[in-house]
Amino acid sequence: MLVPVPSEPSHRRTTSARRALLLSAALLATLTAGAAPAAAAYDKPGACQEVSIPVSVTEGGPADNTVAATFCTPRQWADGPRQADVLVAGATYNREYWDSSYEPETYSYVDDTLAAGRATFGFDRLGTGASSRPSSSALTVSSDAFVLHQLIGWVHARGYDEVNAVGHSLGSATLTHEASRWHDLERVVLTGVIHLPGVGLNSTGFFTSLYPAALDPIAAGREIDAGYLTTQPGRRGAAFYNPRTADPAVIAHDERTKDLTTVGEVAESSTTLLSPAAGNVSRGITAQVLVVMGAEDDIFCNFAVSCRDAGAVAANEAPYYSGAADFDTLVAPGVAHNLTLHPSAPQTFAAMNHWITTGDV
Repeated sequence: MLVPVPSEPSHRRTTSARRALLLSAALLATLTAGAAPAAAAYDKPGACQEVSIPVSVTEGGPADNTVAATFCTPRQWADGPRQADVLVAGATYNREYWDSSYEPETYSYVDDTLAAGRATFGFDRLGTGASSRPSSSALTVSSDAFVLHQLIGWVHARGYDEVNAVGHSLGSATLTHEASRWHDLERVVLTGVIHLPGVGLNSTGFFTSLYPAALDPIAAGREIDAGYLTTQPGRRGAAFYNPRTADPAVIAHDERTKDLTTVGEVAESSTTLLSPAAGNVSRGITAQVLVVMGAEDDIFCNFAVSCRDAGAVAANEAPYYSGAADFDTLVAPGVAHNLTLHPSAPQTFAAMNHWITTGDV
């Protein structure tokens, strides 16, 4: 179902669209038609290398931290300019979010993108995974955005004229700050966030699930200062998933691979999403923008704004992206906040890839 919303002047295209799409069974069938059956033995559709990139936390500061990342290239490139997708995970996640080691044939955005003929760059945010862990006080959305800018520059330096970025939740807030300031991306995909008044009843459940990571089993054998947070054991399912559709094994895997965030990151991301449109940093984005939400994402939706209604999401978000070259909205039915970690992930990936490839939802 296409729901038109008012157009805004284009900055980078001759025309500018505001479109919203609720994925239907018929559309999903169209997007995935002709897909080959899953092979008996899974084979990653590309080649990957581990890289370590020195970065500065602050502008003008020393490059004394290291980001651990995975850079993958496809076996067969898509037609047209070679593209790479930079993948930004959310709070308490690392690069595992976009490249799940559990049933990657279903849950890995990386593998889906490689199959579509684009490169991927997934990384552990500072403080998470195998990256450096500076003092938590140094890490905010603004510092994360500056680090992301350096990583995007690293990808551009590998010869990719078209670089897209895909964020989730806190990663989307970080991506918003980066794209609004440096304008070094062709396309921006923001999943798992909407702005004021998009606050869901489950937002309380998420915030109360956070506690000092130093108190969690995740801290065993690690020095973690008091400003780092993680989710309390057993709370991720209720916070991030629709229990009616999610696989309990995926939720269990999520609990095993959870990571950290900081007080500063959570605070600044909240401020970003609660700032009114007229003064919001998002208005500085000039790239093409796609907002993707799970219909049952009750952290942000289904109180003041219904994410079961693609038109409602588009109407809420369009004022925040008035500077974008193009703005579209996609709603995936039946899934909650972690929309890439529900069984319908392949259909969601197909719709996102369709937009990146064609510019249409």
